[in-house]
Amino acid sequence: MNYTAKQFHLHYISQYTLIVKANYEYDMLYVLDAEGQILVYMKFESMEPSEEALKLLSLPFQQVFVSVPSQNLTFIPQDLYQEEDLDAYRDFMENPSAAIETEHLDFLQIQALYQYDVLLSHRWKTLFPSAVFIPEFKLNLLQARPYIPLKGEVVGVVFNNSTTDIFLFVNGQFKFYNTFEILSDDDLSYFILNVFDNFQLKDKVTKALVSGVDLEDSVLRKLDNYAHELVYIKASHPAKANEALEEEVSSLYLLDLPTCAS
Repeated sequence: MNYTAKQFHLHYISQYTLIVKANYEYDMLYVLDAEGQILVYMKFESMEPSEEALKLLSLPFQQVFVSVPSQNLTFIPQDLYQEEDLDAYRDFMENPSAAIETEHLDFLQIQALYQYDVLLSHRWKTLFPSAVFIPEFKLNLLQARPYIPLKGEVVGVVFNNSTTDIFLFVNGQFKFYNTFEILSDDDLSYFILNVFDNFQLKDKVTKALVSGVDLEDSVLRKLDNYAHELVYIKASHPAKANEALEEEVSSLYLLDLPTCAS
């Protein structure tokens, strides 16, 4: 469902925050006021946005945060990373001519190298040249941080339409992160069991973290088979919302995106 509050006024647009989840199939956006109340929520096809969405995206928002999927993601321990060697990593990228982005994850002491899809990032940079772009993996790992114990195994699963991010921590140590095309419950089982096999995990891990949009019950039941505890990741500070909005919308993990900007 799409939603626009009566309190949404164009003359206050400079005070509002726009949060966008950009993807290849569907885009999602929130508009929040200074008090953290949801004024607008929309989900629409990326290639065929509604007239209402186009009008909203033409407005001069001053605070814009865009979550974008990454490609060719590579993690390097911070003590081994040398910025002057950045061009050497270009040969390992599928698109060597595209810009290489870097992200330091301090709590993991690693440096992430990645690329954005050229057309997808260009679209949003054209709309909002001053927007803060945040790779999806950064949001996912930062939200997982409070749930990582010093002992035990934690699998994270983040659903994004037809792709799914899966990551793994073992005894507090970051071990694995990758994105897979998952179209069915059987696909999910295959990739989860593949991670179990590669890291010699037992039948069930200590904890599974799950987040995403429009999660199906069958997916949650499937994950429950592989973990002793299932944790649904929500926004650390859910937005205020009219009773017309579902609780899932007002507490969606995406609302934490601005906290990743620092």
